[in-house]
Amino acid sequence: MNRAITPLLALLLVSSLTVVPGMATPGVSAGAPASMSVQNQVATADSTNSELLTVSNTTNRLSLEEESRSEYAEYGPDLGVALASTDDELRIDHAQYATIDRQFDDATAEERRALLQTAYDQLKNRSDTLRTREEQAVRAHAAGEISSTQLLQTLLRNQQEAAALSEAFGELEERSDRVPGSSLSVEDQQDQLELYRTTIRSRLKSAAYGENDSKDYLAIETSENGYVIASLGESYIREAVRFDNRDTSRPTQFDDILDAYEHSRQLYPWAYETVQSPSFNEYTTVQLYRIDNNHDQGHLMAYLDGGTGDIYREMQVLDYKSLPESENGNTAVTSGLELSIRETKANGLATVTVTDEETGEPQSATITIDGFTVGTTADDGSLWYVPPGDEYELQAETEAGTTATVTLSSS
Repeated sequence: MNRAITPLLALLLVSSLTVVPGMATPGVSAGAPASMSVQNQVATADSTNSELLTVSNTTNRLSLEEESRSEYAEYGPDLGVALASTDDELRIDHAQYATIDRQFDDATAEERRALLQTAYDQLKNRSDTLRTREEQAVRAHAAGEISSTQLLQTLLRNQQEAAALSEAFGELEERSDRVPGSSLSVEDQQDQLELYRTTIRSRLKSAAYGENDSKDYLAIETSENGYVIASLGESYIREAVRFDNRDTSRPTQFDDILDAYEHSRQLYPWAYETVQSPSFNEYTTVQLYRIDNNHDQGHLMAYLDGGTGDIYREMQVLDYKSLPESENGNTAVTSGLELSIRETKANGLATVTVTDEETGEPQSATITIDGFTVGTTADDGSLWYVPPGDEYELQAETEAGTTATVTLSSS
C-alpha cells in the first residue's frame, strides 16, 4: 500500500520554509602559482541530517563520509558485453514464472491463491538480490577489487532486471485480480524497483545498445557505505546512495506521513522553498518515502528510509548554469597560458577558461584531469567539468602543443 500527499496540500505546507545559510571561504587571488587550492567549496557535512551537504541557494546533496575511491570512467557500446549474462538470468526467471503459470489452469481457487503467493515471494526474493548485488559491487570497487567498467555493468544489469521484475509483478497482479479471494498488491514492490531505473542508468543502457555512438564519461566515487555518480551533458546529473541509511529491520521512525513530510522539509529546505510541483509518497510495505520535487534549478528525487529516518537514495538533475558559484575565482598563469578555475557550491561542477597570457584571447585546448580527457574548451575558451573528489592535476594542451598544468584541491 502507499499513500501520497497531494500537490495542493504539499504547497500549503511548504509556505513556512526557511533557507539554511551556507558558509563561504576565501579563494586564491589572481596570479597565483601553478599549484593552487580551490577553496570555494562552501558545503559542510551535517551529521544531524542524513549526512547531507548543506549549502545556501541550492539543494542539499547526499554525500559519503568515509574514505572513498574517486575516478573517471568512460562508457559506451562496450558496456553491452554485460547484457548477455543479464538476459540469460532473465530468461531463467521467466521460465520459473512460466512453470507456475502452466499449473494455474488446472488448479482450484485455493491452489491458485497459493501459486500466486509463491510467485510473489519468488519475485520479491529476486528483487531483494538487486540490493545485495549492488552493495557488493560498490564495496568491491571501493576496495580496488573491480574496475569502474565492471561496476557500471552491475548497475546496468540491475536496471535491466528491475524492469523485467516490475513487469512480472504487474502480470502477477493482473492474474490475482481474476482469482476470487486473492488480493495481491505489488505497487510498493514496483516502486522499490524504480530505485534501480535512474536517469544515469538509462544513459548507460542507451550506450550499451549502441543508441548513442559517442562515448561519454562519469565521475565515480565509492566507499564502504555508498556511492556518488555524476555526469555532465545538457544537465548535471548526480546519483547518490547511502547503504547505511537503509534499515528494514527497524520500524518506521515517523508517526505518520505528515511527520515524515515535515522531516523531509528540514533535509531539503531550499528545494522545498522553491518547489514548483511537490510530491511526497509513502510506501508502507517497504518503509520508504519518496520526495519528488521540481525546483528553480532542476529536479530532486530522494528516498527517505523509515527505519533510519535518513535519506537512502537521491537523484538530482540540475541546470548547471543556474547553480550558484563561489564568490572567489582562482587563476594560474603558466607556459604563456592563463587558466581560470571557478567551482559551483556543494562539491559540484567547475569550469576552466583558457586564454593567452599576453593577448587575453580564448584558446582551444584539450583538458585532462589526472590523465583523463574530459573535453575541449569551447569558442570562449571555457569548459565545464565534474571535478574528482580530492586533489587533482588539471592540464590544458592547445592545438599548437603548448601545455599548462595546475594542481587543485577541494579542501
